[in-house]
Amino acid sequence: MKKGTGPFFTKFKNLNNMKSKITGIIRILIIAIILGLILGLAGGAFYLCIRGATGLRRAYPAFLLLLPVGALLITLFYRYLEKESDGGTNRVLEATYSDTPVSIRMAPAIFVSTVFSHLCGASVGREGAALQLGGSVGYNIGRVFRLSDEEKRMCVVLGMSACFSALFGTPMAAAVFALEIAIVGRMSLRWLLPSILASYVARFTARAIGAPDMKMKLARSASFTGLNIFAMIVIAAACGIVAWLFVTLLHRCKPGIRNPHVNAVVLGAIVLGLSFIFRGQTYNGAGVELIPQFMEGQAAPWQFAVKMLFTLLSVWAGYRGGEIVPSFYIGAALGAALGNLVGLDPALSCAIGMVSLFCGVTNCPIAAFIIGIEIFGAGAAPFFLVASALAFACSGRASLYTSQKR
Repeated sequence: MKKGTGPFFTKFKNLNNMKSKITGIIRILIIAIILGLILGLAGGAFYLCIRGATGLRRAYPAFLLLLPVGALLITLFYRYLEKESDGGTNRVLEATYSDTPVSIRMAPAIFVSTVFSHLCGASVGREGAALQLGGSVGYNIGRVFRLSDEEKRMCVVLGMSACFSALFGTPMAAAVFALEIAIVGRMSLRWLLPSILASYVARFTARAIGAPDMKMKLARSASFTGLNIFAMIVIAAACGIVAWLFVTLLHRCKPGIRNPHVNAVVLGAIVLGLSFIFRGQTYNGAGVELIPQFMEGQAAPWQFAVKMLFTLLSVWAGYRGGEIVPSFYIGAALGAALGNLVGLDPALSCAIGMVSLFCGVTNCPIAAFIIGIEIFGAGAAPFFLVASALAFACSGRASLYTSQKR
């Protein structure tokens, strides 16, 4: 028998391998907790800053006059920071399945530019900032701990999960969304446990400093009747088609103004002009605070289209923050309007529309299903599940993020 072989040495080797695996798991879970704490504080502070900027703009509508110059300032700001801090959410997604580096400068850049965008009244969200802020911090935490390339990719996912959870108050959906978004139809389930841990730690931390959960509970459970199923199919299919239209316009129909500075000023001025036409700041900012009104049936048939126009112009102008929260508004308004036509309860139709459009623009049906349950409750879970599948099919796999693998 050769030296170092035999049953004893085999058992000893297996024991060492087991110890190594356990040590690795403990290290990953510790890193998940660290990321949850850091990004829970950062995400919670970010939410409070956005809420403060929105409140200030609503109290003093004169801030809307910043729309043309604000877009120019953000364009110049990112040009000054150079391209390594301007890869956007697409760069973060690439880092989850490749060795693409993510600059730490992306974190403060997206923080400042998103808060400023909301102060000016641009129709943008905050999820893009959550993914970029979380991905940037996660990747660079991985570098600090001298992790392997695969572990750094995992840290990007954990960072996205933690920051999304801190901002939206939906930890279950955040944990799955961060795993589902990079590659359509595939999730790295080996990262699920640390993603859940990071997400919940971040949520508890953000809640402790004053960032609330996103809850809009339905008043009653909905029965799965023939009429309700028909109405759900109509709303989900319509939202899937609108999601495809929204994404197609966003990526393929940008105005042909070559000079980015002129583009920013002109489009910012158009948003300002539209803000004077549609008064009351109904379409400025994220607009998520209007969804409860839609759930009561107070949605005009054209509101989803006007919000989509505001969002397209704001993003084309260079404003930062993301498009998912405006898509919540678009889906909720469209769902409520269609619900009035087909005789479905406005709260349920609004919820189905919001979940369906979210699924359509992100290609994340599982996360959409879970986010519907977390925000609106489990009473309409069957509707959310079927609506997500329908919207996913009808959207043609259009996506806000061109770096998504298919």
